[in-house]
Amino acid sequence: MTILDGWELSPDRQGMFDKIMESDPVGEPIITSKLKLDKENGLIIVGENGFSWRIKAGFSTPMISMGKSKWVRWGDVDEIIPAKPEKGVIKIQMYKRDKEGNLVMKKGNPKILKWKLTVNRNKNEDKNHFINRRKDFYRLMNELHEKYKSPEPPATSDSRI
Repeated sequence: MTILDGWELSPDRQGMFDKIMESDPVGEPIITSKLKLDKENGLIIVGENGFSWRIKAGFSTPMISMGKSKWVRWGDVDEIIPAKPEKGVIKIQMYKRDKEGNLVMKKGNPKILKWKLTVNRNKNEDKNHFINRRKDFYRLMNELHEKYKSPEPPATSDSRI
């Protein structure tokens, strides 16, 4: 599968794309987009193995955050929640991992983390195209999650959450 029509890479993010593709086992990219994770701007690449997000370093970015990326396998995603799907905002619940990749438990159940993802407009992107793209974001992420998720969270994972 190749990148879906309308979800091509923004021309100003080629360097970030290359770094993500060489560091994370995303697989064949299906979606790429500028995206805000909680309050940090960056780039997301969604593939058949999971998704990776890399922070965009700017003037206001703390030095400790520069060059950081997060990698999540579909097996570590518990649920995708439509927070404001018409605005391109979703919440992802995922299983927390320790540094060795083991599942963190809380009272006998896997501990859950929540991320808020917001789609941002690509460089030189038509406004109507962007509006349609952000409306489709939840549907596409949910379809990919349903297609590639595992029935049970794996005991260990290489996700960097």
